[in-house]
Amino acid sequence: MLNLLRRNLGVKFLSFLFAILFWLFVMNQGTTSALIPEQTLTIPLVASGLPQDMIVMTQLPLVRVRLQGINPSANIKDMYAQVDLSDGQPGERSYDIKVNTPVGTNVVDRQPANIVLQLDTVQEKIVPVEAIVSGAPAEGYKLGSTFVKPSAVNVRGPSSILSTLTKVTVEVSATGANETIQISRPVSFRDKEGKPIFGPNPSVDILSAFPSTADVIVPVVKKELASKMVPLKVTSSGTPAQGKILRSLVPSPNSVQVLGTAEALKGFDAINLGPVDITNLAEDKVFPIPNDKVALPQGVSFSQGTTLSIVAQIGQGIIQKGISGVVVQIRNLDKDLELDQPLPLINIVVEGLPDALKDVTATQIQLWVDATDQVAGSYANAKVYWQLPPGVSMPTPPQVNYSLKAKVAKGVE
Repeated sequence: MLNLLRRNLGVKFLSFLFAILFWLFVMNQGTTSALIPEQTLTIPLVASGLPQDMIVMTQLPLVRVRLQGINPSANIKDMYAQVDLSDGQPGERSYDIKVNTPVGTNVVDRQPANIVLQLDTVQEKIVPVEAIVSGAPAEGYKLGSTFVKPSAVNVRGPSSILSTLTKVTVEVSATGANETIQISRPVSFRDKEGKPIFGPNPSVDILSAFPSTADVIVPVVKKELASKMVPLKVTSSGTPAQGKILRSLVPSPNSVQVLGTAEALKGFDAINLGPVDITNLAEDKVFPIPNDKVALPQGVSFSQGTTLSIVAQIGQGIIQKGISGVVVQIRNLDKDLELDQPLPLINIVVEGLPDALKDVTATQIQLWVDATDQVAGSYANAKVYWQLPPGVSMPTPPQVNYSLKAKVAKGVE
């Protein structure tokens, strides 16, 4: 038996070694992301340290790197090249490229080693919204004047693009429509030739708008009818709860579309809603207004889907606030007179809405007495004039007592 085991030992050893090598080869299949001692890779380039008010206007390329090292546990997916833009300035300039490598891995070469980038400042601009309506309505119908809300949006993006941007657009299809179209659509950005505006990376938006959508109303009416947008006017009756005031009364929406013959719409310029009863109302309230309760001229009707309401905003009423240590000045005093004693600081009471009084201090209030044509002597209960911040009043005018005396000439005892 021992002799049998000793037969062909060389062949058996080579077979065993081959089996180990084959096992190592199989185990390494599917782990192509592990770094080998020397390898050439293509890795992404990322920008770091870019100030928030700047943007890169150049497409970042891939970087080809040749590596040497003995770190088989590192993952290729964790490697990247970076360009530091913390000191970037608007305009075009060259920046060095560095490669982020695992410990034990060395960069032998990188291509490119630097890159020329165009940077731009980020700004904001308010531009109008324009609706682009395509397609024809159903047979026997026509399109009225399009209404867009909001009429303008705030756009943020590179200053070089904003300087030429004059509008944003929303696109609506009216193909085959036989009733008024009411839809919310995202705004889009186009250049003067009507082509979409893209940044260096088409998959990343370079412009943003707030709000990012707009509501569009496209009247679709029978050809024998006309349409018109008219504003809403609102009224109320009664008074809010004690200590409360009506801060605002607004219609929703501000204007609506009405339909009718051209003759019926002639001279019809507004719709009156209300009055709504706000008696003892202590908080904000929305009053729905049924369409059939609104008086319209003969032959005039609301477009389909119209809903009306009145929003009453209730706030806290007039309150009072005490202000202490207010300075009182004396004005128009004769040059030969002076105060016998300085005017004292006084305490006053002001009143107004809470928002108006919230930050009022003594330094924001000017008080003074007018000494025009006054002579030496005592003045009791003198009238005080004042200047107060907007929205603030003084329910009780203050009074002061003071005395005037002749100035003593210098050098005279």
